[in-house]
Amino acid sequence: ERKAEQESDVLHAGYGKNYAAEGEKIMPKVSVIVPVYNAEKYLQECVDSILSQTLTDLEVILVDDGSADSSPVICDGYAERDKRVKAIHQRNSGAAAARNHGMNVARGEYIAFVDSDDWIDADMYKRMVDTAEENDCDLVICDCLKESDSGSQLYTHDLPAGFYDRECMYSVYFPQLLMPDTMEYPVTISNWLLLIRREVISANQITFPEGMRFSEDLLFGSEVGYFAQSMTYLKEYAPYHYRQNPDSVTHTAYKDKWPLLRELWCRINESFGKKQDYDFTQQIQRCMLFFIYMAMNQRRYAGLPTREFFHETGVVLDDPLVHEALRTIPVSQLQISWKLKIISLIYQKKWLRPALLLLRG
Repeated sequence: ERKAEQESDVLHAGYGKNYAAEGEKIMPKVSVIVPVYNAEKYLQECVDSILSQTLTDLEVILVDDGSADSSPVICDGYAERDKRVKAIHQRNSGAAAARNHGMNVARGEYIAFVDSDDWIDADMYKRMVDTAEENDCDLVICDCLKESDSGSQLYTHDLPAGFYDRECMYSVYFPQLLMPDTMEYPVTISNWLLLIRREVISANQITFPEGMRFSEDLLFGSEVGYFAQSMTYLKEYAPYHYRQNPDSVTHTAYKDKWPLLRELWCRINESFGKKQDYDFTQQIQRCMLFFIYMAMNQRRYAGLPTREFFHETGVVLDDPLVHEALRTIPVSQLQISWKLKIISLIYQKKWLRPALLLLRG
């Protein structure tokens, strides 16, 4: 039934009309998937930047996720004007479901993602495809510029630039694939900075965890990084412009992130806890600590009364999964500030109540 709904959505959007029509190439070089939700303010700048690529052999899949503004009309307009654009409409299901929907119909040799409020430089996919083909690698990673009213800031990672064969991935990349000991986001968290050989995704049935409204790209990107047999990191090449939009999903407050973060951790543990060729145990545990940071910060800044605050923090810290995951983390060995080490120990030992009472006393 769901498949039939999706097929109906695709045909409604004109995908069937454009598919392999008018001499169109069956397999474009790159499929660029753009999840769209109420993005009318920035959508045109985003799509125009993709269509202006010096690499013209691409398709752009706009997946409207039940938008209530003019985004659906904008998507259909692009599909009518440019045969490389496919507009798909689905009921509001979240960015993860939208990206999965886009991957289901993508035909490109490579898959890429762009968020609908961002934009990219004209040479991005030409350079990344050239790199992939020159090095014969499954994955190419670049950096980005974080854009705000105060200017642009380079966002990069503590990973050496260059080509990684499988042996080098094991020794240099895998130790920080899921969660580095700096407790910062891993390299592949930003899925829109990746050019992925589609065969890696299809052969290993990699999908986004639907139902997640934030950090859903952590698991997807980590699985892509794990299954890729080789990769190239174009460090400090930053053709992607990430708009720090206060209205985006990343910056929107939710009533309680913890249930979803807990579910995401369970999926990470299910996937990476079973790997036979590399032990990700410590990184899985660090993912739990990272998610606790997120959940506790949300409670900290929510302005809750003291009694409710202690109750809400107990929901997290008293969770048996949390206790087991944090039990053996060597906090003193993490490459984090002394202040964050103290906070981590408080969470690990469940000293939050006495610590707060001491500070307030």
